[in-house]
Amino acid sequence: MGMGGNELKKELRELRRSLQAIPEAREPPKPTLRILGSARAEQYWNRLLWYFLNPDQPHGFGADLLTSFLDKLAQQTTADVEYIHRHIDRVKVGMEVSSPNDNRPDLVIRSPSNWFVCIECKVDAGETNDQLTRYIQDPYIGNELKSTYPEAGHHYVYLSKTTASDANTELHLTKETAPTSFVDDYLSANSTADEYHKRFVDLSWGHVVDAFTDVVRFSRGQYPDRSVSQLDDFHANINKVTSMTDDDFTERQKEKMQFLDEYRSEIDELFEAAEALRRPLAEDGEWVDMFRSVAPDCEVWTDEWHCRRDKWGCIFQSGWYRDNNWEPTTDHQETRGGSGHRLHFTHMIRKERSFRDGVLKFELRSSTNNSVRSVFNNLYNSERWQTKLDSVCDEHGITNKGNQKTYTTATYDVNQAGLPESYFETLETAFSDHQELAHLVNQIHREAVAEARPSDGDT
Repeated sequence: MGMGGNELKKELRELRRSLQAIPEAREPPKPTLRILGSARAEQYWNRLLWYFLNPDQPHGFGADLLTSFLDKLAQQTTADVEYIHRHIDRVKVGMEVSSPNDNRPDLVIRSPSNWFVCIECKVDAGETNDQLTRYIQDPYIGNELKSTYPEAGHHYVYLSKTTASDANTELHLTKETAPTSFVDDYLSANSTADEYHKRFVDLSWGHVVDAFTDVVRFSRGQYPDRSVSQLDDFHANINKVTSMTDDDFTERQKEKMQFLDEYRSEIDELFEAAEALRRPLAEDGEWVDMFRSVAPDCEVWTDEWHCRRDKWGCIFQSGWYRDNNWEPTTDHQETRGGSGHRLHFTHMIRKERSFRDGVLKFELRSSTNNSVRSVFNNLYNSERWQTKLDSVCDEHGITNKGNQKTYTTATYDVNQAGLPESYFETLETAFSDHQELAHLVNQIHREAVAEARPSDGDT
């Protein structure tokens, strides 16, 4: 049972005050990878990471991002990479570097003869047992023998959305000290894992963001603006996919959703009231009487215009409906069949959102399939008529679609406080706005009928 009017007003006033208390926040621009539909594509994440870590690339960061990444790796794991700053520019960063055994880790960072970092990157997909086994057992890293590196210089990193264990936990590949799921899987598949005692450490993409942010935070404008923007864009995509942080806009929407849950019954009651006003006007065709009470005062209304008394909201001019003999009619029942024809403006009063959302959509449509429609469509979309149609449509804010079923469309806001009368006042505005278009359409339609009738044997 719905609440009384005063009680409902009180509830909604409280909702308004609560919503007004939420600070405004604009939706942030989408990261490039999201625009391209590749927000979770590992190959793009890996390529971007490789680019920013690689001192040889023209991003302008030099080796600063690489050193910050290696420092973060040392802080968060036991992979203590002992690099020398004056030699860091000589470090090589490779992507999918193949070994003679056809193993290709996602990234390999190496200081020849000193140390290497083998990185397996994951966004959504899980690791496979044989991958880890192959990377550990392979005597090569790329085309170099691992034996040319000191034992303490072998480092393996599993980079994923979230760390599989506490960030500072050392992950030895032994049954006694390997608590994480991906290492457990590796150990269960490889009974000789105890022989290696290699360290496979766990890092998250959040640590990558932190490492890069540390560099830019104190840069004082020393890096190229384009590169900084590209890095920020990469960060935004990582944050969005891994859900590490919510931006202000997302936080505000979550707060509003709490109010939606709390006040759902009151909101539904208002929507039900709008639907109770709309339904009889649409289903019983009463909209015709409401519109005619407004339209006679409209200077552009003439006896050449007609309305269909049904839920489809059709308004058409004399001659736009044709019966099976191609003769003009105002009875849509006579337009059925292979040669029957309809062309009309329609407003979507049959849609709940017309009252619920306060939206009036006004379209020029032709719903029957016949030779007149085919000829009309060809003429309508010809250069001769499109030049005139585009000019009129642009002047009145009408979208010229040129589709064989829907030729034009225009959307109007309806003052919901004045429903249902305000809907028909808006319909009058839409009808008036489309008069110049209707004049052109009428000329095209007459030409189409004249051209199509001989082909149907009606001359």
